[in-house]
Amino acid sequence: MEGYCIICGKKRLGIGIANDHVIEFIKWFKRNITKNEKGNTLVVCRTCYPEYKKRMDKYVGRRLIYVGIGVAFAVLGLLLNPKISVVLVSIFVIFVMYLVSLVNYTPGLNKLQKRPEHK
Repeated sequence: MEGYCIICGKKRLGIGIANDHVIEFIKWFKRNITKNEKGNTLVVCRTCYPEYKKRMDKYVGRRLIYVGIGVAFAVLGLLLNPKISVVLVSIFVIFVMYLVSLVNYTPGLNKLQKRPEHK
C-alpha cells in the first residue's frame, strides 16, 4: 500500500496503520475543526519498521505502567476508605493515567495486509 510513512514522512510503500480510536479522533478533528483533512494513507515503510517497533514497544510498556499505577492507586484508596467518592476519584485517576500514556502513542499496524514490497 502506498502512503506516507509515519516515521520518516516520505511517500512510500508500506504496511498500513490500523484505524483505532485515537486515529479516528484525529481524523474527525482535522475534518470538522481545522477543515484540513488531506485524506492521505498512513503506512510504515520497510526501512523504518525497526524504529516503529521500538516506538510501539515503548508505548505499550508505558501504557501498562501508567494504567497499572492508576489501578494500584485506586485499589489502595478503596482499601483505606471504601466510599463512593473514592470510587469516582479512582476512575478519574485511571482515566488520567491512560491519557498520560498517550504521550508516547504509536498506532498499531493493519494486520490484514501482506508485508510491503521494497521500492
